[in-house]
Amino acid sequence: MSDCSQLPSPGDLNVLNGKKRLRNRIYQVKPSVGRVVLFLLCGSSSRGLPGDLLQAKTAMGFPDHPVSLVLLISLVFGVSDAIRTLKEGPMIDAEGREYKMINLGDHSPPMHSGRPTVRVECTEVSMILFIKADFYNNGRLVSPQDLFLGGAEYSKGKQCQAVDAGDGEYVIEADLQECGSKLTISEDDLVYSNNLILSPPVGSLGITRVAEAVVPVSCHYKRTHTVSSTVQKEPLTFSVLSKFPLGSSPISLKLKTDDWLGEEYSNTFFLGDPVHLEASYTGPDKRKLFIDVCVATLSPDSTSVPRYCFIDNHGCFVDAKDGGLNSFFQPRLKPSSLRFQLNVFLFQNDLRNTIYLTCEIKATRQLWNSSPTSKVCNYMHSSWKNVDGTDGVCQCCKGVCRNQQPQDEICDTLTLGPLIIIPRK
Repeated sequence: MSDCSQLPSPGDLNVLNGKKRLRNRIYQVKPSVGRVVLFLLCGSSSRGLPGDLLQAKTAMGFPDHPVSLVLLISLVFGVSDAIRTLKEGPMIDAEGREYKMINLGDHSPPMHSGRPTVRVECTEVSMILFIKADFYNNGRLVSPQDLFLGGAEYSKGKQCQAVDAGDGEYVIEADLQECGSKLTISEDDLVYSNNLILSPPVGSLGITRVAEAVVPVSCHYKRTHTVSSTVQKEPLTFSVLSKFPLGSSPISLKLKTDDWLGEEYSNTFFLGDPVHLEASYTGPDKRKLFIDVCVATLSPDSTSVPRYCFIDNHGCFVDAKDGGLNSFFQPRLKPSSLRFQLNVFLFQNDLRNTIYLTCEIKATRQLWNSSPTSKVCNYMHSSWKNVDGTDGVCQCCKGVCRNQQPQDEICDTLTLGPLIIIPRK
């Protein structure tokens, strides 16, 4: 039987605060049962018990006999949760409320490695995004269907949607003016900006395991038409809408530099700037080249609306008559080619800043003679002038130039573009 002569007095044991070192261990004591517990720890003897504890023992009906220890075993198990080691048990504040400190060290979210998961490349006409499937660098792969460029209205657009490129990477390639891109003009730069959106689906129970994200992306261009990331080295591509396989047509349409000495590889112009073009025939035989019609549209489809016809009626440069002060055919250097120029423009009330030029071009065996349907006519000083000689063939530009029976002509329809037109500040 334990000796309670060493039992601390009530003054030494702060039952309300609940901490005391007994038998070299620290115990947490609930105030409501603390004194009964101390009684149990000391055994059944009443010797040395404080008066209030003795009264509690007697009030509970426990006789002062060793057999009583056996009877109290069940009570020991019933109140055993009143004594817990401090490092495992709840803490009790000054007002008697319980709380427990939990170590979150093993449950913290995974740290991102810091490696970029979105990379942007800029060309003369497009913005290309390379996106890691492991978008957050945490091992959870996102779906390409959840990634798109621009606002929600572009989430289903084919050009704005990410596609799987293999090797754990997705790609989005969009024209600079597509997918809600915004153009900002400063003194030295042109900036096309947009947002890459990650919009994961919500589960059937209303939960999501991947956070939404908005990643700003942009392409920067110098006002000297140089792309900040890479400069396009290939000639501006054109589509061939004819019987010739791609790239095999003997007729071509190209942009030229301001001095006409080389091909222009940039397709970005400021509103009102002159654009120089050259049509050529490179077939094995000698032929003379003519341009019947040229139209400007907002898409590669030359029949789309709006459309503007700047050369019409079998070689009449009608844009000069409609206010194009810098629109005319250059004097011929050789029969098989034609150079012409005009100031670039935009369509009113349309936010798109690109145009496509489509021309119907032919090469005939008539090397010397002009006709109402094979002519090169400029509008100068309020009258029509023929680049190749006799002005009389241009008089039908005032009305309708009747189509004659074609005689051994090689024809092609070429589309050049897009030309990006930047409004001036």
